[in-house]
Amino acid sequence: MATVHEQRQRRIEHALRREPGAVVDVSIRLWEQLSTELSQIIGERGVESMYARSLHQSQKQFSWLTPHSPQALAAAMAALRTSLASQADTVACTASTAMLMHFIDTLILLIGELLTNSILLKAWGDDVVNNAGTESNE
Repeated sequence: MATVHEQRQRRIEHALRREPGAVVDVSIRLWEQLSTELSQIIGERGVESMYARSLHQSQKQFSWLTPHSPQALAAAMAALRTSLASQADTVACTASTAMLMHFIDTLILLIGELLTNSILLKAWGDDVVNNAGTESNE
């Protein structure tokens, strides 16, 4: 049986690949939706700092991701879009998934699994989250 982490990762990958040729656009949309929900709780600067940390952690595996210090999310998304667009869809999908997973893992450490799942559900809907964090028959 897959762990909660593995289930969440598969669901994010599925969401990113659902629209052929749109990995970059879907990635940015997922980040923006998550940011909108989370900014209400930890503020824009909190989201920007967590995003920068996620980017830094992901650069260890994906050195082509453009490094930058915490900055306004719009600028960070523009840089991410450029970085992801320079890669094949499969590579961009893997990198985007890794970044989102680093972000979510950090969020879980800060506020717990239940609240994180609630935020993800609000941001992405059941279609992406699909009860990640509960038992599944997959």
